[in-house]
Amino acid sequence: MSEALPIPSQVVHPKMSEGSASPAPAALPDDDDLLREILLRLPPLPSSLPRASLVSKRWRRLVADPQFLRRFRARHHRTPPLLGFFFACHSGQLVFIPTLDPPDCIPPARFSLPQRLGQSLRLLGCRHGLALLIDYAQLEAVVWDPVTGRQHRVVFPPEFKIGVEHHYYNGAVLSSASDGNNLVLRPFKLVLVRAHIWSAVASACLYESESEKWGDISSAAVPSSSLFQSSVLIGNALCWLLSMSSGILEFNLDRQSLAVIRKPVDADCTDESCFQVLRMEGNGLGLAVLSKYSIQLWGRKADSDGVFRWVLQKTVELDKLLSPRPSINTWPVAIMGFDEDSNVIFLGTAVGYLMIQAESMQFTKFVESTVINFCYPYTGLYTAG
Repeated sequence: MSEALPIPSQVVHPKMSEGSASPAPAALPDDDDLLREILLRLPPLPSSLPRASLVSKRWRRLVADPQFLRRFRARHHRTPPLLGFFFACHSGQLVFIPTLDPPDCIPPARFSLPQRLGQSLRLLGCRHGLALLIDYAQLEAVVWDPVTGRQHRVVFPPEFKIGVEHHYYNGAVLSSASDGNNLVLRPFKLVLVRAHIWSAVASACLYESESEKWGDISSAAVPSSSLFQSSVLIGNALCWLLSMSSGILEFNLDRQSLAVIRKPVDADCTDESCFQVLRMEGNGLGLAVLSKYSIQLWGRKADSDGVFRWVLQKTVELDKLLSPRPSINTWPVAIMGFDEDSNVIFLGTAVGYLMIQAESMQFTKFVESTVINFCYPYTGLYTAG
């Protein structure tokens, strides 16, 4: 993330020798092109552009220019900040909880999704500033931009409308576009996946908004059928954790094909263990295995023969890092979500909800609520005033 640049008029000058004249305030750049380049390097936080607009009418004009905003979003869309996360309360309503401190903290009501009476919506995950939901009543996928409020509904492919009650559904959304506006949703790709409850066969289909068409359906046999966790984008593939820690379902976006990757056979796990697919360094596939207060981080790497194998990279005893240390009578730690952009795992513990960075194992406490079952991190560029 880029560092904030000091406003020239606020630069503190060294104390002048006694009797010398006070220095004149540093002048703001006269060249609009130069000033635009400076403003483009502001950090992509919600308060950056609104605060810059307060400097002068000229600055306000520059940061409000649509062309500048498009360049700003294009520059930062690959490194957006984690703005917060969504979770579904008991009523089914989506609730947004911000994770940034003021003045970058976004009011929860700003990211509220209006729902028509009788809608049965389930959030599947967020990526590239978009959220994906399923409307079971209408058999539609709903792509929603929380920043602009725009929605786009996509009717299920005909084959996915058959036997809905006998399938588990999941999906993913992604977009390479850096910009949308209040009138048009940015171009996106949507993958819808479902697994039959009894026959243990999974199917997936890719939709592209620019062509407004579904592709061919790909199927694969799976060892288990439940698909509860959000997808993780790893290179050109989307990955979902299968239930009962039986493996990972992978959809290749280029080939539009499904495959199953088995979990590590040497993983130290029990029936109560939690699992989370990870995006490791270098866009590699990873897996976190959490058992009570111990977490193993596995990475899938190619050996000298080009065969991919699971390699245990580290084991961390969480109870030695938590403060206060949990007692034997407290709840065990559980995985509540994952942000693939920052590689942050969301954990629920007896001392509150924590964010843990997978590489550094640094903890941040983000909420003390005990009503969250699963959270969906939301990263994006919020430039509204």
